[in-house]
Amino acid sequence: MVEQTEDRVRERIAEGQRAAENRVAAAEEEAAELVRDAETEAAAVRDSARAHSAKAVADATSEALAIVGRAQENADKMLGEAREDAGRMRSEAETRAREILRDARTAASDVRTEGLEIVDNLREMGDSLRSNAERLLRDVQMIHSRMLAQLDRVDGGIAPEPAPRRGRSARSEPDEGDALDVPEFIPPG
Repeated sequence: MVEQTEDRVRERIAEGQRAAENRVAAAEEEAAELVRDAETEAAAVRDSARAHSAKAVADATSEALAIVGRAQENADKMLGEAREDAGRMRSEAETRAREILRDARTAASDVRTEGLEIVDNLREMGDSLRSNAERLLRDVQMIHSRMLAQLDRVDGGIAPEPAPRRGRSARSEPDEGDALDVPEFIPPG
């Protein structure tokens, strides 16, 4: 999850960088176009001024230089604004990326903490179940022994005839010396 977030962060930063570069490139192209247009206009003014007098040529040259200067100022201003916008966009993308990454790390930490808590609870539950099963087994063995002792007192100690052996599950009563089987869910102690 953290790797995916880091990838998304890198993508956002790259996206911001591309947007900033596109904005700067567009501003540069527009500035270059403004300068070309100004130079074209200045050349046209200069050409038309040549046709007039020398004073007109000087005025035209002066006016052309003023136009070129204003065009250059506009281009520089647009380029500066584009760079500022690009820097701001990059900064915002990095800030947002850090926030997403921090949130992802917090979520991952929370999931880990909850997982460890669940594991501890399951261990405790397993220990409790094992303890209860062992206690139940002891109680059943004790009751079984008591019942056999009572039967022996009632019978006067006469042992019943052994039943034909057909396997452990076919026996009606276990021998007095037999221990009960431990259920499968209780590991041998």
